Amino acid sequence: MEDGLQALQGIYLSPVLESRLELLAQTAEALGLDEPSIKCFNHSIANLSIRRLNLKLSVNRATYVETELRLHLAKLEVELALLRKWSLSLIGEAPPGLETTSVKTGTGTTETAESLERRRQVIIRKAKEYQAQLVQLNTTNPSSIFMNVSISDLTRLQEQDKEREKEILRKRKKVEAFRGLPTVRSCPVFNLLLVGMF
Repeated sequence: MEDGLQALQGIYLSPVLESRLELLAQTAEALGLDEPSIKCFNHSIANLSIRRLNLKLSVNRATYVETELRLHLAKLEVELALLRKWSLSLIGEAPPGLETTSVKTGTGTTETAESLERRRQVIIRKAKEYQAQLVQLNTTNPSSIFMNVSISDLTRLQEQDKEREKEILRKRKKVEAFRGLPTVRSCPVFNLLLVGMF
């Protein structure tokens, strides 16, 4: 390369061309090229573009994984809070890691151990009632009802029955209201109209 520089020493270059040649030499040195040809420049630039794209892809993947992990962590925190709340309300004692004697509910009020115990007893009583109703349903007609009825199914059926009862009561009131109305022939207004027509 020094031989080429010695050969160029006698040549006069314009300042613009000289600055461009200097810039080209610096670029070739930065890219680590032995030969500053167009082919080598293109190959190096293509390799750098591929590396840049791969790095962007890696950054995007890492960002996506981080977002997914944060969402999963938030879900787990919510589930942990629910587990603590339900274990307190059902078991009546604080699970490991929750040593307080009062619990903050969703409405912002705190409940003492006594109120939680009362709620627990109410829930247990209600569960026993549902279990008794389920046993009764299974013994009365086990062929028509599946043996694995859940409490939520039973609750849904009870709500449907209540709605049907309300509908029956509403229809009965309508029937009673129509029974109280006078018949067409016994209505004096109707009789006057009939006399006027003939």
